[in-house]
Amino acid sequence: MSNKVSGAASSNDGRVKLLLRWGLYPLSWFVVLTAFHILLTHEINPRLVWASTIGLLGVTYLLVEWRFPYEQRWSMSFKSFLADMKFAIINTAFVTAVSATLALFAISLSSEVVGPATFWPVPVQLLLCLLIFEAINYSIHRLMHEGRGAVGRFLWRVHAAHHLPPRLYLIMHAVFHPLNGILIQVVALVLPIWFMGYNQEVVVMFLIINGFHGLISHFNVDVRMGWLNYLFIGSELHRYHHSAKVNEAKNYGATLSLYDQLFGTFYYKPGAAPKNLGVSPKSGLPPYERSFDVLKLPFVRK
Repeated sequence: MSNKVSGAASSNDGRVKLLLRWGLYPLSWFVVLTAFHILLTHEINPRLVWASTIGLLGVTYLLVEWRFPYEQRWSMSFKSFLADMKFAIINTAFVTAVSATLALFAISLSSEVVGPATFWPVPVQLLLCLLIFEAINYSIHRLMHEGRGAVGRFLWRVHAAHHLPPRLYLIMHAVFHPLNGILIQVVALVLPIWFMGYNQEVVVMFLIINGFHGLISHFNVDVRMGWLNYLFIGSELHRYHHSAKVNEAKNYGATLSLYDQLFGTFYYKPGAAPKNLGVSPKSGLPPYERSFDVLKLPFVRK
């Protein structure tokens, strides 16, 4: 009898995993587009729309990841949780606060600033906002990995913290150096918004799309996007960005995969996963559990 129950449970899990594999990404877009509709048709605080949408997706993903992990070896352990919390506390106290403040500032700024894009149609503004952010983010991110000389070394040590964990799951998204977060937020986000003068609704829609893909790209669940991988960065592509093999660690886009395709850094193996994540043991970098050593990496001359 117990074997029958176990078999039925396994069969049910298999069906749920299949639904998650092909249904979770479009369902997430349904949530995002619903938020857009509310934003454009109701008198509601745009900050609330942004926070509630990302919060809903984040909590849902955490529950799904806990119940249906793609790779058990990449799941959060107690040891990795403690290491994550060190960065989470630092980044929550400093960078996440700064990033959230900058995101809210970007929303507020967009209600006051007039620029070249202010009077363009909303879809055109949103597309342009995505393309400009991605162009800047892609350039900085690629320099962090492939840059040479003193600048390249500095940028890699700023970014290396995010690649040290040999796992990939939702909370691990919080593992990054404070300078990394500030650099991307200011240079790729706030300054272009200030210059272009996007409408407030456009900025909120962009932040929702960007936050949604930031979550799902670090998701340890078997979510497939099919041909949409050639438009957007999701878990299938970003998993390879965290590969321990340098020739696989491409896909520098945050939301769009367009620039990776244009500049030859697109890496995609449908249905397959990298063998190992993290960095090579030969890199000489400290394990990410030694958070203080990791945080001082950009300031070490060696």
